[in-house]
Amino acid sequence: MPEMGAAIGCFFRKYISQRLQDNFMIYFSTISTALGVQLLGRVSNLSAVVLTFLLGGLLGHALQIDKRIGSLADRSGSHQNQSASSVILVAFTLFCASTSGILGALDLGFSGDTTLLITKATMDFLAAVFFASACGWSIAIIAIPLGIILGAFYLLSTQISPYLSEAMIGNFSAYGGFIQFLNALRIIKLKDPPVLDLLPGMILIFPITYFWP
Repeated sequence: MPEMGAAIGCFFRKYISQRLQDNFMIYFSTISTALGVQLLGRVSNLSAVVLTFLLGGLLGHALQIDKRIGSLADRSGSHQNQSASSVILVAFTLFCASTSGILGALDLGFSGDTTLLITKATMDFLAAVFFASACGWSIAIIAIPLGIILGAFYLLSTQISPYLSEAMIGNFSAYGGFIQFLNALRIIKLKDPPVLDLLPGMILIFPITYFWP
């Protein structure tokens, strides 16, 4: 979906004003926050999620994940300007560092339910239109890692489903809710939290939930 949105955004670029872009960033931030609330509502044990959130952020900081991916975004947008690099990083964060997409892929594999995946795809498509209007075709490249991530989780869903309890899935969703809140801050540039540093927690949440008393 990002590549289709990017094509439309580039084609209609001259018709999308800066004010319209700014307004829609606020809208996307609101949607991200609402999605975070929905995901957080699935929590099974908030204490386990909070611990994972802090440990995941600490590990991600040590690995400098957000900084490294930010450097790649700078190279992608170097032929344009610093603003374009910032948009690419925000887009990557929104598209790829979102548990809503992963949960949607798992739901599709588990039960054939496409509700969450369609919601994610719709938001990604519309967001890509406005991101592309700001920084061009670079946004379309994000479709590659996004497709790999979602495809991998869909294919693995049947293999991992016997090992995932409702508590694990619930806490994974809640962890994603925290990420969505930080995504919202990054989208509207209110703050620039290192959202991608939280990626290790998306793995840690499963063993922490399993061993949580």
